[in-house]
Amino acid sequence: MIKKDTIFDFMTNVMMIFGVSVMCLLLFTFLFGEDAKAVSTIFALGNKGIALQTLLQFFVSSFLITVLEWMFFTDKIFKKMSLAVRFVLTFFSIVILIAVFATIFRWFPVNMVLPWVMFLICFAVCATVSVVLSVLKEKRDNAKLQNALELLKGEDE
Repeated sequence: MIKKDTIFDFMTNVMMIFGVSVMCLLLFTFLFGEDAKAVSTIFALGNKGIALQTLLQFFVSSFLITVLEWMFFTDKIFKKMSLAVRFVLTFFSIVILIAVFATIFRWFPVNMVLPWVMFLICFAVCATVSVVLSVLKEKRDNAKLQNALELLKGEDE
């Protein structure tokens, strides 16, 4: 049986991305909040917390990232694209999305190298973890399906 994605699956993905983003923000706020306060709207409150505007911006970015994932990983739009190309295009699109958000909301100075390097390192680590977890989940799901198929074949004999 093929599982159809629902709005609940979509929103679960949005909330997972948002939750991980907020956890990273909390860590960075604790570690760098006071120092970054002068250069980033993300850390407007220093190490005292995260502004509601920032949380809303991160929620919207989580929503849009989920839209990008849906676009690239369903066969509704790109039918004959390889998985590797889908991953590359998704990550490239997310970097562009974050660059747009960073520019519009002044998350960090877009003309400074260090914030970009830090963002790209953080993004690379998160993307790698995400890909590894996705591959492991896919393998686990395939193994479950294979076991179920073998059980069904065994019942038929």
